[in-house]
Amino acid sequence: MLVIVGASASGKTEIANILVSQFSYTKSVTTTTRQKRVHEIDDIHYHFVSKHQFDRLKKQDAFIETTLYQEHNYGLQKNEIASNRIIILDPKGCNVLHQMYPQTTCVMYIQSNKEMRQTRMLSRGDHQLLISKRLEEDEEIFRVSNLDKIHLIIDNHHQTIQSIAEEIHHFYQSFLKGE
Repeated sequence: MLVIVGASASGKTEIANILVSQFSYTKSVTTTTRQKRVHEIDDIHYHFVSKHQFDRLKKQDAFIETTLYQEHNYGLQKNEIASNRIIILDPKGCNVLHQMYPQTTCVMYIQSNKEMRQTRMLSRGDHQLLISKRLEEDEEIFRVSNLDKIHLIIDNHHQTIQSIAEEIHHFYQSFLKGE
C-alpha cells in the first residue's frame, strides 16, 4: 500500500489523481462527515456520511482507524485495504496502518510551505478563517516527528505535481521489488 501524508493543500490529492490516471493505481476512499466541496464526488473523493452513519460504522468495527480533524470525523474502512492502493492519511492513521502492515506499507511524506498551501486553499474556495485555522493546526499534526516510518520525503515547493507523481511511482515500484 502506498500511503501519502501531508498537510492540507500540500498536493496529496493531485498526486494521487496522477498516479491513478497515468500509472493505474487504485485509490482507497476514506470516509468523512465533512461536507462535500463543489468539485468532489461521493464515493470517488470520499465516502461522505452523516455523523450518525459514521458512528454506526464505528460501532460495527468497520474502520481500521478514525480521527477527528477540523471538527469532522475521518476514517479508513477495512474494505478499502488492498495491495497496490493509494491511501491518503494523516500521521495517526498512517502509523496505525504501518503497525498493522509493516512490510507492505510504503509512506511518502509531502512537504509544502505555508504560502503555497494558503494559495491553493484560496484557489479552491476555502474560507480565510478556515485556512488560518488549518495552517495553524497542521503545524502540530503533520510534523515529521509524528510519523513512525517515512520511506520518502518530498518537498513539492520546487517540483511539479507531475514530476512528484513520477518520482513516487518509481520509488514505490522499487519498494515493491524489495530494492
